[in-house]
Order: sequence, then C-alpha cells, then structure tokens
Amino acid sequence: MTKRFIQKIFPLLAILLLASWFVAYAQSGNDSVTRQDADEIALVGLSITSGLTSAQESSRCYSSPVPKMRNYVESNPNAEFPFRLYITPEDKEIMALAAQINGAEEAYKVAVQWTYVSEQKLNHIDDKCLTPHEFLANTPHYPGNPLKSEAVSDCEEQTHTLVSLIRAEGIRPEEIRVALGVIKLGDVETGHAWAELLTNGEWVALEPSWGPYWDDKAGKLIRRQGVPFDYFASHIYPVLQVWAYYNDIYYLDPRDGSGNAPASWH
Repeated sequence: MTKRFIQKIFPLLAILLLASWFVAYAQSGNDSVTRQDADEIALVGLSITSGLTSAQESSRCYSSPVPKMRNYVESNPNAEFPFRLYITPEDKEIMALAAQINGAEEAYKVAVQWTYVSEQKLNHIDDKCLTPHEFLANTPHYPGNPLKSEAVSDCEEQTHTLVSLIRAEGIRPEEIRVALGVIKLGDVETGHAWAELLTNGEWVALEPSWGPYWDDKAGKLIRRQGVPFDYFASHIYPVLQVWAYYNDIYYLDPRDGSGNAPASWH
C-alpha cells in the first residue's frame, strides 16, 4: 500500500514542484522588470529636475537662459571668446583637487557630488558667473549659501570646474570642452552648460549638475547620485541647440564654424 501510495503521489509532487519553479521564474522576471523600470523612472525624474525642484521652476529660473553667456555669444559672433578664462586648470584650488584623483572618471565622480544651488538663492540675482576658484574656495562662506562650509553653485560653475579639473588631470584640450546651449527637460526648454569628453572618437556628455540639489521651495537638501560617468555613451543627451563649445585653449561657434577649434571639435 505504501509503495502504491508513493507511486500515485510522486507525479503530483513533480507537477507541484514544476509549477512552483515556473511561478518563481516568472516572479524573478517581473522583479527585474520592476527594478529596471524604477531605474528608468529615476533617470527620467533626474533629467527633468536637472538640479532644480521641478520643470516649472526650471522654466522660471532660466526664463532668460544663461543670459550673460548667451547674450555675448549672439551679440559678438566674431569677437574673442572671454569665457575661456573660466577654465583654469592651473588654479591652486584645481591643482590641489587634481592631486587627490586620477583621470577624468574620478574627476567626474567628485563633480557629481557637488550641490546645485540656484543663482537666486546663492547670489540673489539671475546670473553671476564665478571662476572655479571662487566656486571651490569662496562659496562655502557666501551669506546666501544654505549649506555653510560646502562649495555650491549652478551648472555654469560646476561645468567650468569639472572641465578645469579634467584638464589638470592631463587630458588634452582637443578632448574636453564646455558646451553651452539649450536642452529639453520634460516639457521645458532651458539654457544650460554641460561638459563633453571625446571618447573612442565620439563626444560624450558629462553632467555634473544632476547630483544633489537645494530645494528652494521645501528649504532642504535633496540628495541624489546623478548619472554614471559613461551613461551618455549609450543614452541621448537632451540637447536642442549649442551656442558655443570652449575650454581654456579653444572656442567654436557650431552655428557658423567660427573660432579656433581643432578638427576633432567639428
């Protein structure tokens, strides 16, 4: 009787075990999709805020996007480009920071930890471009800084400082640059500055200002990790228009090809 019972129950047990395996497999697949979707949603949210509280606040803050730089580029198409002076690889603050890291990827990992604070909060004006030295050494003591003792600022300073740091790491000027232009964040088009690195013959965006940011409305620090170093090697950066590319040596207006940029920039 026991033998007959085992013979009858064994197929049933086998079916139950097989069914359990299929359920577990399906759940593991659903879990991986859920994690992937969550990552994608997080990146979408990241790109929409770009260090600001929301797309709406982005529109308000950049109603006249990066005005000083934009106005100069549009009003002086044939003049010497002055914003190259904001790329300072030989500055003592940059050199001290460069001595602690090795290469462009480590420079980016440092930069993406910098906290974004709006011009209105930090300087009480729409646009004030600071040098990397001012950003690193002076903003920790600014009265408008909500995070005392921490270097804070917006996309211009963070990008200028990142490019300066990468240049100080020995990356040739032909291979690293600031890009100044318009990107689309959600439904909002906004002026922005970001970095680009020449990698395997392709220009790849580096976005230092999508890390932690100060939420003006909530009055608190929002901690984020930003996007990985090589994220935009396989994802499209949301650029609509570029007004200028530049570093401490070169400048290019891509709209008419003017400037002294090397062939790798065109």
